[in-house]
Amino acid sequence: MNPGKNKTIIISMAVVLAALLVFYSFLFVRGIIFRASWRNSLTINEAAKLAEDYLKPLNDADLAIDEIMEFELNFYIVNYEKKTNIGAFEAIIDKRSTGIGGMMGMMMGYGYIRPEQGPNMMWNTKYDMHGEMGWMHIGNVYANASITGEQAREYAQEYLYEYFSGTIAEEVHSFYGYNIIHVMKEGKIFGMLSVNSATRQVWYHNWHGAYVQTLEF
Repeated sequence: MNPGKNKTIIISMAVVLAALLVFYSFLFVRGIIFRASWRNSLTINEAAKLAEDYLKPLNDADLAIDEIMEFELNFYIVNYEKKTNIGAFEAIIDKRSTGIGGMMGMMMGYGYIRPEQGPNMMWNTKYDMHGEMGWMHIGNVYANASITGEQAREYAQEYLYEYFSGTIAEEVHSFYGYNIIHVMKEGKIFGMLSVNSATRQVWYHNWHGAYVQTLEF
């Protein structure tokens, strides 16, 4: 084998790797700047546009946005079924870094919409995580729920008495397999929690931060 040819191949590979490294670094820095800028400027109306675009590829005319709540750390989106008026699934637009590095962190960082963690992923009995947009119908099993919305509110209040003194379980949103309940304190929204419709388990949403405002649809 020709030593000179080997040397040329090695140099060419090094140049390509160096170019890829520079390109990746450029994308990563651009991503940080882009996300940091969006975090500081994204409005609730712009979040609404992202939420609307998120539903379009699902091509389901029965799905619509019920409300968007802005919190200190994210925008929280409720999607529901127009025919049944039952909550379908929830989504989040983060205002902060997810803590994931590299390209995956760039894709899941500021300004990107994703399914909400917690009960939305673990307890939803009709909309499961599949497909490009993250959700797919898996059958209507809402009839299997064993407790009503009012009963869920009562279980939520028992939980709040123990862990969040001075708070009140108020507005209830029914979903497939669970209920979302707004938590109030001194007449203002304090946070939210979920109650499993079969097990009665309570799951407090500790990832939102302080409440800012709500956009109703």
